[in-house]
Amino acid sequence: MQETGDRSQQAGVGWCAGLALAGGHHLSARSRLVWAVALLGAAALVGGPASRGAEPLFYPDDPILVDDDTLFDAGGIRERPGSAYYDFVENTFLTPGENRDVRAMNINTADEVPDSSWFTNRLGHRPLSLEELTRGPNRVDRLSVEGWPIVEGKGQGRTPGWRVADPDGQIYQIEFDEERFPERISGAEVIGTLFYHAIGYHVVETYLVEIDPARIVLAPDVTLEVEGAVRPLTRLAVEEVLDRAARLPNGNYRAIASRFADGDPLGPFRYYGTRPDDPNDIVAHEHRRELRGNRVFASWLNHVDSRGVNSLDMLVGPVGGRHVRHYLFDFGSIIGGGPGVASQPRAGNEYILDWGKGFKTLASLGLYRRPWLRVQYPDTPRSVGRFEAESFDPRAWRPEYPNPAFRNLMLDDAYWAARIVSRFSDAAIRAVVGEARYSDPRASAHVADTLIARRDAIARLWLNELNPIHDPRLDGQGRLTFDNAAVDAGVASEPTDYVLTWYRVDNATGEHIQVGAEIWITGPQGRMPAPLGADAYVAVLVRGIHPVRSGWLRAARVHFRRTAGGWETVGIERAFDERVPVTRRPDRE
Repeated sequence: MQETGDRSQQAGVGWCAGLALAGGHHLSARSRLVWAVALLGAAALVGGPASRGAEPLFYPDDPILVDDDTLFDAGGIRERPGSAYYDFVENTFLTPGENRDVRAMNINTADEVPDSSWFTNRLGHRPLSLEELTRGPNRVDRLSVEGWPIVEGKGQGRTPGWRVADPDGQIYQIEFDEERFPERISGAEVIGTLFYHAIGYHVVETYLVEIDPARIVLAPDVTLEVEGAVRPLTRLAVEEVLDRAARLPNGNYRAIASRFADGDPLGPFRYYGTRPDDPNDIVAHEHRRELRGNRVFASWLNHVDSRGVNSLDMLVGPVGGRHVRHYLFDFGSIIGGGPGVASQPRAGNEYILDWGKGFKTLASLGLYRRPWLRVQYPDTPRSVGRFEAESFDPRAWRPEYPNPAFRNLMLDDAYWAARIVSRFSDAAIRAVVGEARYSDPRASAHVADTLIARRDAIARLWLNELNPIHDPRLDGQGRLTFDNAAVDAGVASEPTDYVLTWYRVDNATGEHIQVGAEIWITGPQGRMPAPLGADAYVAVLVRGIHPVRSGWLRAARVHFRRTAGGWETVGIERAFDERVPVTRRPDRE
């Protein structure tokens, strides 16, 4: 069943709006955003409309690569505690945030997400070595917590553990696997941390460690807070934690040690709206591409716990120049892991409360059987949860309960995320899974094989819904070349043809004048018409002709700007409404 408000399946905006240029949605430069907000505020005060006059399609600094969202001092911001119960109720019974057919509001003119306090482009912009992938955010290769005193009990969460301090006072959270499922949560945490870091999110350092119970040390006066009540953390309480944890054959305990993020904690962020006390937070979270696109990443890893309370805002920077950095954390429920409901067959297939499916079951007196109840899960070691690829449908995947940013996902957001997923090679996936250090090689093989299959399913769907050309280049001699993300990912064959339509562009007025007739090419190489050689800005509309991939008819429009050495790509837009009709292929000699 389609999720209410699911933008990925709706027509979205029309052709003109779907190809809104830099003067429309692409105001990613912080100075432009601040200017626009100030102008709107001034207009409201005088009761008149906000008008800036004619704007160019592209500014000299387009496409913006870094969104400087640390411009204003956020030192006055205060901690905002999160509530898992409130988050569930609000998102299940209400519909917070906007639900509008609008493109992401923090993308640049090249249809990419600039680096910011939310996201840093990594694999999406450059290849990562296996060493980079497997190191992730960690500052050291291996960590030993032996002799580090317990300074605080862990009173929240379903995973047993506590907090320790290193010799410099840095806090690490220690979490153990449940006795019933050795290696499950710890392996999932390591895998999730490495993948989300490679994608571009801010995550905390996470290490696998081994703890000898005989060498556990308690700091003086250490306490544990449970439901608001503070009590001493005794040796007996430590033993109770260990009684719930999985033990290694040598008598030690495997655990994860997560380094507390730098800065002052401010509580979780929400997947909708903005934080009113953060002067740099000016884009509604449900319209941030990296938060919308997380629906695709979460579906790949089956990160059903991808929700606001599993995020964290940290106040960082010097006095007078403080700003917020946004983190994702708690990946213990991915790949079928996690305690409780997150490890049930329903997880990833249906919300905890799905009114439509529940009504069907009730109305049919139980005769209606949910499709996921018929899924046959492979026989795997206890370290791996229910995780399979055969029935995986990226479009139908669901987290535990609705997410406002996921609800606003549009086709270009999904394409952006799917291209990043497709860039994880088989070797990269196996290397990341290897860092979980499963004792049974069958567990590693199953997780890696399933991730590879789910990666291909994501690429097969989302890379073919739109025109998948990317990395267009125009050299000084007018030769156009580009790549095809779907072909590169091995989820589509080469098209029979590409159709090019060239335009002369007036950057000041936005006027586009077609130059010459359509040009048909059989491969990803073409040539710009000679009359455009002296222009400052040109554009080419590219459509793909494929026997089965009708989404390739949705045109991609690329803008180039003349430079001293030739041309640079300054804009890419993908239509996701109309499929521009092509009447017939011209005869060739």
